[in-house]
Amino acid sequence: MSSERLQPLVSIDTVPFIVRDGGLCLVTAERANEPFAGAQALPGVLLLPSERLAEAALRALTVKTGVGEDQVQHLDTAGVYDNPDRDPRGPTISIVHTVVLHPDARLNETAVKVTPVERVSGLPFDHDTIIRRTAGTVLDALWVDAGLTKALLGKHFTTAHAARMSRSLAAAAGRTEPDSSNLGRMLARNPALSKSGAVAEGRGRPAAGWSWL
Repeated sequence: MSSERLQPLVSIDTVPFIVRDGGLCLVTAERANEPFAGAQALPGVLLLPSERLAEAALRALTVKTGVGEDQVQHLDTAGVYDNPDRDPRGPTISIVHTVVLHPDARLNETAVKVTPVERVSGLPFDHDTIIRRTAGTVLDALWVDAGLTKALLGKHFTTAHAARMSRSLAAAAGRTEPDSSNLGRMLARNPALSKSGAVAEGRGRPAAGWSWL
């Protein structure tokens, strides 16, 4: 019998977004084992026989980043990657999950790295591709998926913050910068939002503030 592994492994990988200092960032974790030991990568684990996908995603976050389930504001599947050559260990199917962490989530600072999402590159496996495609998926879901949008923007946000979020996601996805000239009018028409007054941001003109109803 051939020693080659016939049945692909199933990897549960996460793309954990977190807002730090007003900017959208991505959390990566140092790999403890080969392949690519010591490299920063998306937090992931191999699926256990009796484990559900969301359970494995939460386990990956806890084991690799130190984040507890109570600090996860949004979790959803984002795609499947099945290139047989994506993992040097052999065929491995990756089921990717989008994650939004609480801005104050407690991370294992000795193992993780928090980087502006548009600057993340050079990760092992096909993780750069996963990030690029997931960023595009999240960008397309803004204002369509209410739970995801609320998790990313927070209960209160400004027009300027929403525009920055879109720009960061577009840059990470390799897309052109979105036109935000009509964003304020679009927000004003959203029945789930209430205008909450102008908010000072830096030295410029105060930005319109919004709250979810």
